[in-house]
Amino acid sequence: MPVARGRVLPADLVARCHANALEDYRAFGRASSGGAIEERPGLVLVYTNSEVSLENAAFVTEPPDDPKGLLDRARTFFESRLSPWCVILFPEAKEKMQPFLSSRSFTDEGRFPGMLLRPIPSRTPAAPDGLRIEKADTIEQLEALEHAASRAYGVPYTGPDPRWLRNPGVSLYVGYHDEEPVVHGLLVEAHGIAGVAYIGTVPEWRRHGFAAAIVWRIVSDGREHGCDAAYLWATPLGHNVYAKMGFERILDYHIWSAPGHPLPPSVRRG
Repeated sequence: MPVARGRVLPADLVARCHANALEDYRAFGRASSGGAIEERPGLVLVYTNSEVSLENAAFVTEPPDDPKGLLDRARTFFESRLSPWCVILFPEAKEKMQPFLSSRSFTDEGRFPGMLLRPIPSRTPAAPDGLRIEKADTIEQLEALEHAASRAYGVPYTGPDPRWLRNPGVSLYVGYHDEEPVVHGLLVEAHGIAGVAYIGTVPEWRRHGFAAAIVWRIVSDGREHGCDAAYLWATPLGHNVYAKMGFERILDYHIWSAPGHPLPPSVRRG
């Protein structure tokens, strides 16, 4: 049972966090050109048409009765799309799946912490001077966000996709400094949880408190809309930022990359 500062967390809260994390990936699948989602008991497959393996994931959510059949289904789903991909194990599935993945030449990419903030504070710190955070509700704002994301993640600029403006329960945010888009983030409101995702700051503006500021805006909006907790899963780059904000590590997702498709260096374990 996951714990936080010695407190045993209710099973229903952990289940809601897991469900929110899945909804985060579904949001990207719905908003991606050519994206696809397939679900069956214990397995959620999300393809986002990305060249990054972490963004095309086979989630194993419970111990499978047939690990080989499950993995074969995932391989067919992604390889038919010529896609890099990875397997993300919920804690419940780790013991049964990890030896099987290792024997099939998948690469253990390590543990990525699921982090919880509960309760969400009623008052949050002000954004740093000079930073203006807006919801990305127009194509122009989405364009600014994607410019920031391409620089933050070191990937080619692809332009905005209007599907994001029609994605239920999802809000995108972009932060500007002197009218330059420098930080971005995403809120997924599902199962009473304010899910935090897609956080990035352009390299020259890191360590200025911009990532924390946009996360505070995201969780505050979630609280206003009735969410009783905020949840995210952190890469090594963001873990310390979230911990300083009060997010607590409650569990770990275990990631295995498919043969020939390692995770990007920026998100791999240290």
